[in-house]
Amino acid sequence: MKYEIGIIGAGKIGSGIVKGLVEKRALSKDSIIISDISDELLNSNKKEYGINITKNNKDVFLFSKIIIIAVKPNLIRTIFEEIKGTNLKEKLIISVAAGVPTKFIESIVPDAPVIRVMPNISLSIGYSPSCYSLGKNSEKEHEQEFIRIFQKLGSVIKVDESLMDAVTGLSGSGPAYVFMFLKSLVDGGVKSGLSEEISRKLALDTLYGAVLMATKTKKSFDELINMVKTPGGTTEKGILKLEEYLMDKAVAEAVIAATKRSKEMGEVYGKC
Repeated sequence: MKYEIGIIGAGKIGSGIVKGLVEKRALSKDSIIISDISDELLNSNKKEYGINITKNNKDVFLFSKIIIIAVKPNLIRTIFEEIKGTNLKEKLIISVAAGVPTKFIESIVPDAPVIRVMPNISLSIGYSPSCYSLGKNSEKEHEQEFIRIFQKLGSVIKVDESLMDAVTGLSGSGPAYVFMFLKSLVDGGVKSGLSEEISRKLALDTLYGAVLMATKTKKSFDELINMVKTPGGTTEKGILKLEEYLMDKAVAEAVIAATKRSKEMGEVYGKC
């Protein structure tokens, strides 16, 4: 094949995959091609990462060994209708489109090996958890190829496809929840008299340290909370305020709402 990897869609996830692979030196720049309708996005990828670009999706399908579909879910049918009837048996199709089941893609390209994956935006820096599930035509060799690529972008976790909506709600959308929490920490620091610069530094370092601590210990989150909280102390006062505003329930409901939306999107393709 002319290209090791072809990516359809040069948006945040598509470009993030390019950034992660190029900066990790997982593949040579010449072995990657990306397509999009936007000249601006294509030229940005060409200038920043030195990869090949095209506006013709069919070129990506024909000349790439592995094809990563990184477009919005509503464009999936159009993308695959363009190459309907093309023999893709020797290719590997990896779809990151939220809510789109492997069986829908297989209904258009029945011989193609398909893997569905849900990463998040942190793949651009090599720290995304990527949950994946295999389509009916995917063999061990396809799974190994997938792992080889996506391990360069973070961790990989195999799940049953029925759980992909929940994965989307938690880790797929999760960075936005974390950024919102960080913004709230910074706002609280500023309102308490700190500069925005110092508040941002403290918030980021605090979150980073807390995540490392949670990663390295076997303690439950409740145990970790109690390690910081003392009766009548400052932390307890802060936590009581979080509980008053139902922060814990709000975050859980955010995951549930995003999961529900992913399921709704999938129902559209289930009827096709």
